Amino acid sequence: MILLFLLLATVPHLVVPYSTNAPSTILDDQFCQNYYKLGDYNDCRALRATVRVELRGNGTVPTLELGDPSRQPAMMFLHGWPDTSAVWANQMAAFCGDDNDFFCVAPSWIDFDPDIQLANDDELTWDHQIESFHAVVEDLGLQDITLVVFDFGCILGYQFAYRYPNLVKQIVAMDVPLYIGQPTIPYPGYIELLPEYQQNNIQAFLEDDDEAIMENMIDMDGQSRMPCFNCSIAPNATVGVGAKTGWPYYIFVKMEEPVWTDYYDVPTEEWEFVYVPSFPDRIPFLYLYSPRFPVGSFLDWVDERGDNVSEYVLLNDTDHWLLTQQPKQVNTIMRDWFQKVADADTTSSDLSPPSSNNESHNEMPSSSAIAQKETSLPLLFWPSLFLTALV
Repeated sequence: MILLFLLLATVPHLVVPYSTNAPSTILDDQFCQNYYKLGDYNDCRALRATVRVELRGNGTVPTLELGDPSRQPAMMFLHGWPDTSAVWANQMAAFCGDDNDFFCVAPSWIDFDPDIQLANDDELTWDHQIESFHAVVEDLGLQDITLVVFDFGCILGYQFAYRYPNLVKQIVAMDVPLYIGQPTIPYPGYIELLPEYQQNNIQAFLEDDDEAIMENMIDMDGQSRMPCFNCSIAPNATVGVGAKTGWPYYIFVKMEEPVWTDYYDVPTEEWEFVYVPSFPDRIPFLYLYSPRFPVGSFLDWVDERGDNVSEYVLLNDTDHWLLTQQPKQVNTIMRDWFQKVADADTTSSDLSPPSSNNESHNEMPSSSAIAQKETSLPLLFWPSLFLTALV
C-alpha cells in the first residue's frame, strides 16, 4: 500500500480509474441541475442513475457513458465552451441506453472536468485533444460512429472526421458550420482581429485569471445565457468555470511551432475550409443552427454535396444552446434524419452491390413542422469571427 501511494505521488498523470459509483461533479452536480430540460428532476435522477462515469484512453479521458458498446451502434458527443459532457443530457435521454438505439459516450475536453488532474501545458493542443478522443474510440472498439458535435466541439469533430473518416458513419453538427475558406496561420497582432470575448478568453487563460473569464461570460444586462455559467469545470478553478477552459481559443493565436495547421500535410492554400483541409464526401451531414449564428456560404456547400441526404435546419426561438433550449425539437429532427439516412442506405443497397463505406444516400429528409429549412442567407462570416454570437 505504501509503495502504491509513492507511485501515485511521483508518476505524473497516473490516475486511479473511476468505478461506476465514483463521485463525479459533472454527473452529480451538472447533468440534471444545469442541462436536463425534458422533464422534472425525478425523471432526470432516474436517467442519471443509469449513466456511467469512466476513464478511457489509458485512464486519462473522463467520459459519460450509457448503453452497451458490444451490441448497440455508437454515438459520440463532443461538447463546446464553456460546457461539459453533461450538456448532452437531453440527447442521452432520447437516444442512449438499453431502452434506446445507441451506446453513447461523451468524453470531456482536456481541463474541462474538475475531478481530473490538471493537464500539462504541452497537452493543450487541438491535435492532442483529437487524439484523446480517438483514444476513447480505440479503448471502446467503436466503429460506424454517429458523431454529434456542438459549438467548439464542431471544429474538432470536423478534424476528427478528416483524420478518421472510416470510423464515422454520419455527423450531426450544431451552430458552428464548416466555414469555407483558407485558415489563418497565427502571426503577431492576429489576436487583435478576433472578437473581443475571444481576446478576453485568451488573456484570462494566459494570466490564469478565473474572475476575468467569468466576467467575460456576462452579457451587457449583467446576465449570462450559458447553462453552466456558475459550474465548476477546470480542475484548478477558484471560481466558476476557470481560466484554464480558455486554452482552445489560445490555439488560434499560438505562434510557437508547431502551429495548429502544421499537423496536416496539406498546404494551407489548398484547404477547402477554415478549420480543416476537407470533409469526407461519403459522410452524411445534418446541420442544426440558431438564428443568431453566421453560416455564410456553408449552406450552399450542403446543397451542392449531391448526396440527397445532407440537410440544414434552422431552429427559431433559440440563441445558441439549442440542444438545451429546444431539446424535444432537436431530438425529433435527429431521429427523423437518422431514419432517412437508414432508408437511403437500404435503397442504395437494393440497387447496387453492398458498400463498406456507405457512399450512397438517396432520400432527402422531409421538412419539420417544428423547424424551418432555409435555402439561402447572406454571407455573414469573417473566418476569424466564428463564434461572435456567443456573447
